[in-house]
Amino acid sequence: MKLSNTALLAIVASSTLVAAAPAKKREFTTVKRSDINEVLEILKDIQGLKQKREFLEGDELIALDARADNAIVDLISALFNSGIIGEIWNTLTTDTALQSTLKNLIQSAINGLIVQGPALISAIWNSGLIGNLFNTLINDADVRSSFLGVVKYIFDFALNLITGGSSTTAAAAPAPAPSAAPAAKREITELNLNGEYLDKRDVSEVVTYIYNAIKDSGIVTTLINKVLADPQQSISFLTSALQYGVVAVEDVYGWAKSSGLLDEALQYLQENGGTYIGAIASWLSGAISSGSVSASDIAAASVPSNTGATSVATTAAAAAPAAKANPTTTAGAATTAAPVPTAAATNNDAVLQSLINAYGGTPNTVATTVATAGLAGSINQLVGAANQAAGSLKKRRVY
Repeated sequence: MKLSNTALLAIVASSTLVAAAPAKKREFTTVKRSDINEVLEILKDIQGLKQKREFLEGDELIALDARADNAIVDLISALFNSGIIGEIWNTLTTDTALQSTLKNLIQSAINGLIVQGPALISAIWNSGLIGNLFNTLINDADVRSSFLGVVKYIFDFALNLITGGSSTTAAAAPAPAPSAAPAAKREITELNLNGEYLDKRDVSEVVTYIYNAIKDSGIVTTLINKVLADPQQSISFLTSALQYGVVAVEDVYGWAKSSGLLDEALQYLQENGGTYIGAIASWLSGAISSGSVSASDIAAASVPSNTGATSVATTAAAAAPAAKANPTTTAGAATTAAPVPTAAATNNDAVLQSLINAYGGTPNTVATTVATAGLAGSINQLVGAANQAAGSLKKRRVY
Protein backbone atom coordinates (compact mmCIF):
# COMPACT_ATOMS: atom_id res chain seq x y z
CA MET A 1 0.00 0.00 0.00
CA LYS A 2 1.41 3.37 -1.06
CA LEU A 3 0.34 6.38 0.94
CA SER A 4 0.42 10.08 0.10
CA ASN A 5 2.46 12.33 2.33
CA THR A 6 -0.73 13.64 3.91
CA ALA A 7 -2.17 10.20 4.65
CA LEU A 8 1.22 8.92 5.82
CA LEU A 9 1.76 11.79 8.19
CA ALA A 10 -1.79 11.37 9.43
CA ILE A 11 -0.76 7.95 10.65
CA VAL A 12 2.08 9.28 12.74
CA ALA A 13 1.23 12.89 13.60
CA SER A 14 0.15 13.96 17.06
CA SER A 15 -3.09 12.87 18.68
CA THR A 16 -4.72 12.42 22.02
CA LEU A 17 -6.25 8.99 21.40
CA VAL A 18 -5.41 7.86 24.91
CA ALA A 19 -4.06 9.83 27.84
CA ALA A 20 -0.33 9.63 28.48
CA ALA A 21 1.01 6.76 30.57
CA PRO A 22 -0.19 7.12 34.13
CA ALA A 23 2.39 7.71 36.81
CA LYS A 24 1.99 5.62 39.91
CA LYS A 25 0.03 7.38 42.65
CA ARG A 26 0.62 6.62 46.30
CA GLU A 27 -2.80 6.43 47.90
CA PHE A 28 -4.02 5.33 51.29
CA THR A 29 -5.49 1.84 51.11
CA THR A 30 -7.87 0.36 53.67
CA VAL A 31 -5.92 -2.38 55.42
CA LYS A 32 -7.37 -5.03 57.69
CA ARG A 33 -5.58 -5.81 60.92
CA SER A 34 -6.07 -9.55 60.35
CA ASP A 35 -4.18 -9.34 57.04
CA ILE A 36 -1.27 -7.56 58.71
CA ASN A 37 -1.25 -10.10 61.53
CA GLU A 38 -0.89 -12.84 58.92
CA VAL A 39 2.13 -11.07 57.43
CA LEU A 40 3.69 -10.69 60.88
CA GLU A 41 3.12 -14.36 61.69
CA ILE A 42 4.87 -15.44 58.49
CA LEU A 43 7.79 -13.13 59.23
CA LYS A 44 8.02 -14.64 62.71
CA ASP A 45 8.13 -18.13 61.20
CA ILE A 46 10.86 -17.09 58.76
CA GLN A 47 12.94 -15.67 61.60
CA GLY A 48 12.47 -18.87 63.60
CA LEU A 49 13.57 -21.05 60.68
CA LYS A 50 16.63 -18.88 60.22
CA GLN A 51 17.64 -19.39 63.86
CA LYS A 52 17.27 -23.18 63.57
CA ARG A 53 19.30 -23.41 60.38
CA GLU A 54 22.73 -23.25 61.97
CA PHE A 55 21.98 -26.35 64.08
CA LEU A 56 20.91 -28.60 61.19
CA GLU A 57 22.62 -30.44 58.36
CA GLY A 58 21.94 -33.02 55.68
CA ASP A 59 18.33 -33.94 54.98
CA GLU A 60 17.07 -31.91 57.92
CA LEU A 61 18.72 -28.79 56.52
CA ILE A 62 17.27 -29.47 53.06
CA ALA A 63 13.79 -29.86 54.56
CA LEU A 64 14.15 -26.65 56.57
CA ASP A 65 15.29 -24.71 53.50
CA ALA A 66 12.25 -25.97 51.62
CA ARG A 67 10.01 -24.72 54.44
CA ALA A 68 11.76 -21.35 54.40
CA ASP A 69 11.31 -21.13 50.64
CA ASN A 70 7.59 -21.84 50.94
CA ALA A 71 7.32 -19.28 53.73
CA ILE A 72 8.70 -16.56 51.45
CA VAL A 73 6.14 -17.47 48.79
CA ASP A 74 3.44 -17.21 51.47
CA LEU A 75 4.87 -13.84 52.54
CA ILE A 76 4.56 -12.43 49.01
CA SER A 77 0.97 -13.63 48.80
CA ALA A 78 0.13 -12.18 52.23
CA LEU A 79 1.71 -8.82 51.38
CA PHE A 80 -0.30 -8.69 48.17
CA ASN A 81 -3.55 -9.62 49.91
CA SER A 82 -2.97 -7.01 52.60
CA GLY A 83 -2.75 -4.22 50.02
CA ILE A 84 0.60 -2.85 51.23
CA ILE A 85 2.93 -4.62 48.84
CA GLY A 86 3.33 -1.49 46.70
CA GLU A 87 4.40 0.52 49.75
CA ILE A 88 6.89 -2.19 50.67
CA TRP A 89 8.44 -1.95 47.19
CA ASN A 90 8.53 1.84 47.39
CA THR A 91 10.31 1.65 50.74
CA LEU A 92 12.70 -0.99 49.47
CA THR A 93 13.64 0.82 46.27
CA THR A 94 14.28 4.10 48.11
CA ASP A 95 16.72 2.42 50.51
CA THR A 96 20.05 3.68 49.15
CA ALA A 97 21.95 0.94 50.96
CA LEU A 98 20.21 -1.70 48.84
CA GLN A 99 19.89 -0.02 45.46
CA SER A 100 23.09 -1.53 44.05
CA THR A 101 21.98 -5.01 45.13
CA LEU A 102 18.53 -4.53 43.64
CA LYS A 103 19.98 -3.30 40.35
CA ASN A 104 22.15 -6.42 40.09
CA LEU A 105 19.17 -8.66 40.83
CA ILE A 106 17.08 -6.98 38.13
CA GLN A 107 19.91 -7.23 35.62
CA SER A 108 20.39 -10.94 36.36
CA ALA A 109 16.65 -11.60 36.02
CA ILE A 110 16.46 -9.84 32.64
CA ASN A 111 19.66 -11.42 31.34
CA GLY A 112 18.40 -14.83 32.44
CA LEU A 113 14.98 -14.28 30.82
CA ILE A 114 13.31 -14.61 34.22
CA VAL A 115 11.43 -11.36 33.71
CA GLN A 116 8.89 -11.48 30.86
CA GLY A 117 8.56 -8.93 28.06
CA PRO A 118 4.96 -7.91 28.89
CA ALA A 119 5.92 -7.29 32.52
CA LEU A 120 8.80 -5.08 31.43
CA ILE A 121 6.64 -2.96 29.11
CA SER A 122 3.89 -2.71 31.73
CA ALA A 123 6.34 -1.54 34.39
CA ILE A 124 7.82 1.11 32.10
CA TRP A 125 4.30 2.28 31.23
CA ASN A 126 3.20 2.39 34.88
CA SER A 127 6.31 4.33 35.85
CA GLY A 128 5.46 7.07 33.35
CA LEU A 129 8.70 6.53 31.42
CA ILE A 130 7.30 5.04 28.20
CA GLY A 131 8.59 8.06 26.25
CA ASN A 132 12.13 7.22 27.36
CA LEU A 133 11.68 3.75 25.89
CA PHE A 134 10.45 5.16 22.57
CA ASN A 135 13.43 7.53 22.45
CA THR A 136 15.81 4.65 23.06
CA LEU A 137 14.16 2.47 20.42
CA ILE A 138 14.25 5.17 17.75
CA ASN A 139 17.91 5.98 18.46
CA ASP A 140 19.03 2.35 18.17
CA ALA A 141 19.95 1.64 14.55
CA ASP A 142 19.37 -2.09 15.07
CA VAL A 143 15.80 -1.64 16.26
CA ARG A 144 14.63 1.62 14.69
CA SER A 145 13.04 0.11 11.58
CA SER A 146 11.37 -2.70 13.55
CA PHE A 147 9.90 -0.24 16.04
CA LEU A 148 8.59 2.04 13.30
CA GLY A 149 7.05 -1.03 11.66
CA VAL A 150 5.18 -1.79 14.90
CA VAL A 151 4.01 1.83 15.05
CA LYS A 152 2.86 1.73 11.43
CA TYR A 153 0.95 -1.51 12.03
CA ILE A 154 -0.90 -0.12 15.07
CA PHE A 155 -1.93 3.09 13.32
CA ASP A 156 -2.93 1.30 10.12
CA PHE A 157 -5.24 -0.84 12.21
CA ALA A 158 -6.73 2.11 14.11
CA LEU A 159 -7.33 4.10 10.92
CA ASN A 160 -9.05 1.12 9.34
CA LEU A 161 -11.49 1.07 12.25
CA ILE A 162 -12.25 4.76 11.65
CA THR A 163 -12.80 4.44 7.91
CA GLY A 164 -14.43 1.03 7.79
CA GLY A 165 -15.63 0.08 11.28
CA SER A 166 -18.73 0.88 13.32
CA SER A 167 -18.76 3.77 15.76
CA THR A 168 -20.13 3.95 19.25
CA THR A 169 -19.50 6.35 22.08
CA ALA A 170 -15.99 6.11 23.45
CA ALA A 171 -15.29 6.30 27.15
CA ALA A 172 -13.15 9.18 28.31
CA ALA A 173 -9.51 8.27 28.89
CA PRO A 174 -8.23 8.71 32.44
CA ALA A 175 -5.90 11.62 33.07
CA PRO A 176 -2.34 10.81 34.17
CA ALA A 177 -1.75 10.96 37.89
CA PRO A 178 1.36 12.67 39.26
CA SER A 179 3.83 10.61 41.23
CA ALA A 180 4.09 11.70 44.83
CA ALA A 181 7.31 11.67 46.82
CA PRO A 182 7.70 8.93 49.46
CA ALA A 183 6.53 9.87 52.94
CA ALA A 184 9.08 10.63 55.62
CA LYS A 185 9.96 7.61 57.75
CA ARG A 186 10.41 7.35 61.50
CA GLU A 187 11.91 4.61 63.64
CA ILE A 188 9.32 1.98 64.62
CA THR A 189 10.34 -0.76 67.06
CA GLU A 190 6.95 -2.28 67.91
CA LEU A 191 3.34 -2.20 66.80
CA ASN A 192 0.15 -1.63 68.74
CA LEU A 193 -2.71 -2.50 66.40
CA ASN A 194 -6.30 -2.04 67.53
CA GLY A 195 -9.54 -2.18 65.60
CA GLU A 196 -10.55 -4.16 62.53
CA TYR A 197 -9.03 -1.65 60.10
CA LEU A 198 -5.88 0.42 60.35
CA ASP A 199 -5.86 4.18 59.92
CA LYS A 200 -3.40 5.98 57.69
CA ARG A 201 -0.81 6.51 60.42
CA ASP A 202 -1.00 2.86 61.46
CA VAL A 203 -0.44 1.73 57.86
CA SER A 204 2.67 3.92 57.63
CA GLU A 205 4.02 2.38 60.84
CA VAL A 206 3.17 -1.12 59.66
CA VAL A 207 5.00 -0.67 56.35
CA THR A 208 8.13 0.57 58.12
CA TYR A 209 8.00 -2.21 60.70
CA ILE A 210 7.47 -4.97 58.14
CA TYR A 211 10.14 -3.60 55.85
CA ASN A 212 12.68 -3.57 58.69
CA ALA A 213 11.70 -7.13 59.62
CA ILE A 214 12.23 -8.30 56.04
CA LYS A 215 15.59 -6.56 55.85
CA ASP A 216 16.74 -7.89 59.23
CA SER A 217 15.72 -11.44 58.28
CA GLY A 218 18.23 -11.44 55.43
CA ILE A 219 15.66 -12.56 52.86
CA VAL A 220 15.71 -9.54 50.54
CA THR A 221 17.61 -11.29 47.74
CA THR A 222 15.45 -14.43 47.85
CA LEU A 223 12.27 -12.37 48.09
CA ILE A 224 13.10 -10.19 45.09
CA ASN A 225 14.21 -13.15 42.96
CA LYS A 226 10.86 -14.83 43.55
CA VAL A 227 8.95 -11.63 42.80
CA LEU A 228 10.85 -11.07 39.53
CA ALA A 229 9.96 -14.60 38.43
CA ASP A 230 6.24 -13.86 38.88
CA PRO A 231 4.71 -12.26 35.73
CA GLN A 232 2.25 -10.19 37.78
CA GLN A 233 4.14 -9.38 40.99
CA SER A 234 7.22 -8.33 39.03
CA ILE A 235 5.31 -5.42 37.46
CA SER A 236 4.76 -3.48 40.69
CA PHE A 237 8.32 -4.06 41.90
CA LEU A 238 9.90 -3.04 38.58
CA THR A 239 7.61 0.01 38.46
CA SER A 240 8.97 1.20 41.82
CA ALA A 241 12.55 0.40 40.77
CA LEU A 242 12.13 2.56 37.65
CA GLN A 243 10.32 5.39 39.44
CA TYR A 244 12.91 5.73 42.17
CA GLY A 245 16.00 5.37 40.00
CA VAL A 246 17.23 1.92 41.00
CA VAL A 247 17.41 1.23 37.27
CA ALA A 248 16.91 3.47 34.26
CA VAL A 249 14.90 2.61 31.16
CA GLU A 250 18.16 2.64 29.23
CA ASP A 251 19.56 0.02 31.62
CA VAL A 252 16.71 -2.44 31.24
CA TYR A 253 16.58 -1.80 27.49
CA GLY A 254 20.23 -2.75 27.06
CA TRP A 255 19.83 -5.90 29.13
CA ALA A 256 16.62 -6.88 27.35
CA LYS A 257 18.23 -6.41 23.96
CA SER A 258 21.26 -8.50 24.86
CA SER A 259 19.15 -11.33 26.27
CA GLY A 260 16.61 -11.38 23.43
CA LEU A 261 13.78 -10.24 25.72
CA LEU A 262 13.27 -7.13 23.58
CA ASP A 263 11.71 -9.24 20.80
CA GLU A 264 9.00 -10.40 23.18
CA ALA A 265 8.50 -6.87 24.52
CA LEU A 266 8.01 -5.39 21.03
CA GLN A 267 5.56 -8.14 20.13
CA TYR A 268 3.56 -7.35 23.26
CA LEU A 269 3.62 -3.64 22.39
CA GLN A 270 2.27 -4.44 18.92
CA GLU A 271 -0.50 -6.73 20.15
CA ASN A 272 -1.66 -4.25 22.80
CA GLY A 273 -1.81 -1.17 20.60
CA GLY A 274 -5.07 -0.01 22.15
CA THR A 275 -3.26 0.70 25.41
CA TYR A 276 -0.24 2.46 23.97
CA ILE A 277 -1.49 4.10 20.76
CA GLY A 278 -2.07 7.51 22.37
CA ALA A 279 1.35 7.61 24.02
CA ILE A 280 3.02 6.56 20.76
CA ALA A 281 1.12 9.23 18.80
CA SER A 282 1.97 11.98 21.26
CA TRP A 283 5.63 11.00 21.30
CA LEU A 284 5.74 10.82 17.49
CA SER A 285 4.42 14.32 17.13
CA GLY A 286 7.49 15.61 18.94
CA ALA A 287 9.78 13.24 17.05
CA ILE A 288 8.44 14.47 13.70
CA SER A 289 8.72 18.10 14.78
CA SER A 290 12.33 17.61 15.91
CA GLY A 291 13.25 15.76 12.72
CA SER A 292 14.29 12.53 14.47
CA VAL A 293 11.52 10.72 12.55
CA SER A 294 10.40 11.55 9.01
CA ALA A 295 7.63 10.47 6.67
CA SER A 296 10.15 8.50 4.62
CA ASP A 297 11.19 6.56 7.75
CA ILE A 298 7.62 5.42 8.26
CA ALA A 299 7.14 4.66 4.57
CA ALA A 300 10.27 2.49 4.56
CA ALA A 301 9.30 0.56 7.69
CA SER A 302 8.04 -2.98 7.18
CA VAL A 303 4.85 -3.94 9.00
CA PRO A 304 5.68 -6.90 11.29
CA SER A 305 4.42 -10.38 10.59
CA ASN A 306 1.07 -11.25 12.13
CA THR A 307 2.36 -14.52 13.51
CA GLY A 308 5.80 -13.89 14.91
CA ALA A 309 7.83 -11.52 17.04
CA THR A 310 9.77 -8.64 15.56
CA SER A 311 13.38 -9.70 15.07
CA VAL A 312 15.93 -7.52 16.82
CA ALA A 313 19.71 -7.73 16.44
CA THR A 314 21.45 -8.40 19.75
CA THR A 315 25.07 -7.74 18.92
CA ALA A 316 25.18 -3.93 18.82
CA ALA A 317 25.02 -1.76 21.92
CA ALA A 318 21.90 0.31 22.47
CA ALA A 319 22.32 3.96 21.50
CA ALA A 320 21.93 6.78 24.03
CA PRO A 321 18.36 8.10 24.16
CA ALA A 322 17.44 11.49 22.76
CA ALA A 323 15.84 14.15 24.92
CA LYS A 324 12.18 13.46 25.53
CA ALA A 325 10.04 15.35 23.04
CA ASN A 326 7.15 17.56 24.03
CA PRO A 327 3.98 16.53 22.18
CA THR A 328 2.03 19.18 20.27
CA THR A 329 -1.28 18.87 18.44
CA THR A 330 -3.02 20.83 15.69
CA ALA A 331 -6.73 20.50 14.94
CA GLY A 332 -7.99 20.16 11.39
CA ALA A 333 -10.62 18.68 9.11
CA ALA A 334 -10.97 14.93 8.59
CA THR A 335 -10.13 13.20 5.32
CA THR A 336 -10.46 9.58 4.24
CA ALA A 337 -7.45 7.41 4.93
CA ALA A 338 -6.33 4.63 2.61
CA PRO A 339 -7.79 1.19 3.42
CA VAL A 340 -5.62 -1.26 5.31
CA PRO A 341 -5.85 -5.00 6.04
CA THR A 342 -8.75 -6.16 8.21
CA ALA A 343 -8.50 -8.13 11.45
CA ALA A 344 -8.30 -11.74 10.35
CA ALA A 345 -5.14 -13.29 11.76
CA THR A 346 -4.59 -14.10 15.42
CA ASN A 347 -2.27 -11.13 15.92
CA ASN A 348 -4.86 -8.81 14.36
CA ASP A 349 -7.43 -10.13 16.81
CA ALA A 350 -5.11 -9.27 19.69
CA VAL A 351 -4.71 -5.68 18.48
CA LEU A 352 -8.45 -5.35 17.91
CA GLN A 353 -9.23 -6.65 21.38
CA SER A 354 -6.77 -4.18 22.92
CA LEU A 355 -8.55 -1.33 21.12
CA ILE A 356 -11.91 -2.62 22.37
CA ASN A 357 -10.47 -2.70 25.89
CA ALA A 358 -9.24 0.88 25.53
CA TYR A 359 -12.29 2.42 23.87
CA GLY A 360 -15.14 0.00 24.51
CA GLY A 361 -17.13 -1.98 21.97
CA THR A 362 -18.40 -5.42 21.12
CA PRO A 363 -16.43 -8.61 21.85
CA ASN A 364 -15.07 -10.71 18.99
CA THR A 365 -17.86 -13.26 19.42
CA VAL A 366 -20.33 -10.86 17.74
CA ALA A 367 -19.97 -8.61 14.68
CA THR A 368 -16.95 -6.71 15.87
CA THR A 369 -17.20 -2.99 16.59
CA VAL A 370 -15.01 -0.58 18.52
CA ALA A 371 -16.06 2.67 20.18
CA THR A 372 -14.34 4.81 17.57
CA ALA A 373 -15.88 8.18 18.46
CA GLY A 374 -12.79 9.13 20.45
CA LEU A 375 -10.54 7.85 17.70
CA ALA A 376 -12.47 9.79 15.05
CA GLY A 377 -12.13 13.05 16.94
CA SER A 378 -8.41 12.55 17.20
CA ILE A 379 -8.11 11.71 13.51
CA ASN A 380 -9.18 15.30 12.84
CA GLN A 381 -6.12 16.38 14.79
CA LEU A 382 -3.99 13.86 12.95
CA VAL A 383 -5.05 15.17 9.55
CA GLY A 384 -4.69 18.80 10.58
CA ALA A 385 -1.13 18.19 11.71
CA ALA A 386 -0.51 16.19 8.55
CA ASN A 387 -1.71 19.03 6.31
CA GLN A 388 0.48 21.46 8.18
CA ALA A 389 3.49 19.18 7.86
CA ALA A 390 2.79 18.53 4.19
CA GLY A 391 2.57 22.28 3.57
CA SER A 392 5.92 22.71 5.27
CA LEU A 393 7.43 20.07 2.97
CA LYS A 394 6.12 21.93 -0.10
CA LYS A 395 7.66 25.20 1.08
CA ARG A 396 11.00 23.53 1.51
CA ARG A 397 10.86 22.27 -2.06
CA VAL A 398 10.40 25.86 -3.30
CA TYR A 399 13.60 26.90 -1.64
